[in-house]
Amino acid sequence: MKGLSKLATGTKKETDIATIIIAVSVALAILAIMVIVTIFVQRGEKIPSNPEGTIGNLAGNINNGGILCESDGRIYFSNPYDGGALYSMNTDETDCKKLSSAVASSINVAGNYIYFFQSGSSGAAGLGSVRVPNAFIRTHIDGSHGYTLSRDVVVRAQVVGDRIYMEGTADNNHNAPYFLGMDTSGDNMEILAQFGINPACASGSLIYYNNTVSDHNLMAYDTRTGNTSLVLEGNIWNPVADNGYIYYMAPGDDYQLRRYSLSEKTIEILTTEKVESFNVFKGYIYYQTMGDNPHLAFMNTDGSGKTVLADGNYNSISMTSGYVYFKDYWNETSLYHTIPGSMSYSPVSAALEAAMENITAENEE
Repeated sequence: MKGLSKLATGTKKETDIATIIIAVSVALAILAIMVIVTIFVQRGEKIPSNPEGTIGNLAGNINNGGILCESDGRIYFSNPYDGGALYSMNTDETDCKKLSSAVASSINVAGNYIYFFQSGSSGAAGLGSVRVPNAFIRTHIDGSHGYTLSRDVVVRAQVVGDRIYMEGTADNNHNAPYFLGMDTSGDNMEILAQFGINPACASGSLIYYNNTVSDHNLMAYDTRTGNTSLVLEGNIWNPVADNGYIYYMAPGDDYQLRRYSLSEKTIEILTTEKVESFNVFKGYIYYQTMGDNPHLAFMNTDGSGKTVLADGNYNSISMTSGYVYFKDYWNETSLYHTIPGSMSYSPVSAALEAAMENITAENEE
């Protein structure tokens, strides 16, 4: 009887183990099916056409890293207080919430979708199937249903109509910088040029860029035809189209900030200061100088009313309808805002408070 008892006990243990193995196998199979179905659903998701003239973000914002984008009363931004995670808030900075733990740059918003380059994760949480070190992804406007569009290392990207244009860098997959285009659905991906083209400065169906092959002339790429044309000869850098002008830095002339009239074909020097970065919107230019006495300043778009806002080095100058945002160059965990034309600035407390709440909640999980 004792032998029979031991045999029965052993059989029961083996049965329990087999049951656990079967249960785990079934669970993994279900999970795998769910992942596959999710990928195919997201891949096959029909992306509605964008209205004619749709541009994903301001050129100046993209040139400054694309860490902030305004659309339909919301601001989508990379929150430095939470490791660069993707957040959104109303334009008055209320209702600040976390959308994704992905470290976001080159943020574009078009229709009900967010497009951005993810260079990692700010914390333990991620975007499920798209949680990879480097990826250009698309999500719904609430940060859900993330889908990887490309795993190229994207320097800058811009949505123009129903296409996404990206400047990629040399990496393991590419021997040199390149210019990539694809539909917002992720279809019809193609290398458009085997050299870098900055797609930030989009206006209508045109992308204005500086030629990086044989000179730095200002060129225009027509997204409808694929043709390019010469706009202005010279050493042009970081062009921004605004209200009939192309604003740009002139490296060959000590990085002066200038503007070119597309209708009058004339050039104006807006400042002889050595400019490191700038942005243009709503009648103002905000710019950072370099040299012995660096400062963040602003002026009207015609060059009048030059005013120093802050001494020191600042970067990531981003503009919205209500605020100008920027960061301390020496403190990446910082985000300030100022009302256009104001002489004062302050930290974005809403972004800090929301980040602290999310970090605390994630640490308690």
